[in-house]
Amino acid sequence: MSPAGVVLIGAPGAGCSSVGRALAQTAGAPLVDVGEAVARQLGTSPELALVAVPEERYREVEAAVAMGMIGQARDGAVVALGSGCLSDAAVRTALESAAADGVRIVHLTASARRLATRNGLDAPRSVALGNVHQTFTRMLQEREAACRQVTDDVVDTTDTTPTQAAALIRSTGLPLS
Repeated sequence: MSPAGVVLIGAPGAGCSSVGRALAQTAGAPLVDVGEAVARQLGTSPELALVAVPEERYREVEAAVAMGMIGQARDGAVVALGSGCLSDAAVRTALESAAADGVRIVHLTASARRLATRNGLDAPRSVALGNVHQTFTRMLQEREAACRQVTDDVVDTTDTTPTQAAALIRSTGLPLS
């Protein structure tokens, strides 16, 4: 059997996709990005997928796609999962099973300020949109809590580039050879 891979989880902007690309490249492993796969299935771009369909539909597709891709980590892939699908019990169970099989589950995190900037929320917003920062902060707290329930393996990407974060992951016991 091929060596186990890694699943990257984290709030939007923590770096699952970008760190995943860097990690896959340096490890010589395939990358599977759940967000990109969901967008393809919905017939849109990753940037627009969550607004192209109702969120409930997006989350259904995301959970189904995640279930298929978590298994690829058992065969050595780097899986950029994110955190939106962690509310699905079957996804959490699949992650637990993958971890028991030697897949490393890494929680990427960053400061709320850095995540807001990475998500384009550092510009003034119309009051018509309500308190966007408060809503974003509440979502971050929920996602961070969900990630902590799945793994204790945390890498802070606040002050790192994707390449630096990937090197940190590899230096701290990534199961990829």
